[in-house]
Amino acid sequence: MNRKLNLTLLYVEDEVDTREKLTEVFKHKVKKLYVAKDGIEALDIFKNNYIHLVISDYKMPKMNGNELCKGIKKINQLVTFILLTAFNDSELLIESIEAGVDKFLQKPVESKKLFGLLNSIDESITNRFELEKSVVCLQEVEKIALLSYWSVNLKDGTISFSKEAFNLFDIDTKLDSPLVYQTFATKVRDSDKFKFLDIFERRVFTDDFIDDMIVIKDKNSKERYIHTVTKKWKSSVCGVKHVIGFFQDISSFELERLTILKDTQLDPVLKIANKRYISNELSVLINSSRRYGHSIGVLFFDIDNFKSINENYGHLKADDILLELAELIKNSIRQSDIFGRWGGDEFVVLAPQSSPTSTMHLSDKILKIVNSHTWKHGINLTISIGLAFYEADDDVQSLLNRADMKMLEAKRCGKNNYKH
Repeated sequence: MNRKLNLTLLYVEDEVDTREKLTEVFKHKVKKLYVAKDGIEALDIFKNNYIHLVISDYKMPKMNGNELCKGIKKINQLVTFILLTAFNDSELLIESIEAGVDKFLQKPVESKKLFGLLNSIDESITNRFELEKSVVCLQEVEKIALLSYWSVNLKDGTISFSKEAFNLFDIDTKLDSPLVYQTFATKVRDSDKFKFLDIFERRVFTDDFIDDMIVIKDKNSKERYIHTVTKKWKSSVCGVKHVIGFFQDISSFELERLTILKDTQLDPVLKIANKRYISNELSVLINSSRRYGHSIGVLFFDIDNFKSINENYGHLKADDILLELAELIKNSIRQSDIFGRWGGDEFVVLAPQSSPTSTMHLSDKILKIVNSHTWKHGINLTISIGLAFYEADDDVQSLLNRADMKMLEAKRCGKNNYKH
């Protein structure tokens, strides 16, 4: 041992010769050394300094080694306490263990055992420091990256969340319940709630990998986009399988992505979704329906006799009518519905999680609003609507084609109505 160990040691010994000899040894082995001649003096030194390690004789006046250990452990349970004793009494050993003694060294002390023990303690404290540093770094990374984690014990099903996860969802960190994820779910947007609960109630136990996104609402009712991924692992300590999951607030990236996407998928004239955007969104809805069984309603409609409007009023006034119709429809549908221009005077409304009955009610509502509206330029305008409902073997094309065919049927039946 040529280098000094990065330890602060408190050495306690009442016998003068022994104290002086070992003090000289410790001076060359540890970075910082405090020496006390009895337990009372040692306890006072400990209270006023940060000590890593205490090595104390057992038999001392005023306060023995076990009593000193109890006093020190009340202040700091993590400190390592080594007891020096000339006795080999099992009752004494049990009493010492109950007092919190970590290690024993028999007097007279063998230098090899002593130095080996000091090395081991130094390594243990260094490892503990590195672990603490890693935890602090992780906490700071969580804050900077808007990242938090959660874990599932696959043996007993318990789920725990990090402090940052509680903060992310604006949930009280003192909440302690095996079903705490259900409280988290109260912050999730209604359309994502089933997906969120399904992750914790089923998918963590059945899926090898989860990579999904949910939307939550913060205390100001502002939507935040949360990315979650998971990894399964087996603990080498307890042999139990666990799932570690991560939440990351990606709102800024997602909103930027949606803005860019919106710019490329908007109809340049009417400023509503274009054909490409409608197709992409319908594909997402179909995939979701296949997994979760959600219903989808599709309305496909166009303006009756729009060609004559173009011919009689000109293209500029016809465009005014299209803008007026787009604004009217936007204000008539749910926030969750997707409305866009398919081309020319053809329009599509996607109604996620809408039953056939609800979709027909929506069609009725739109027809009444269009018929009762006073149009610019004194134009009389009606529309014909075709309805289709998602079926198990549907894809984007088949579902839209069926709605288109129903619209043509509505036109053949006198226009200004809907067919399904």
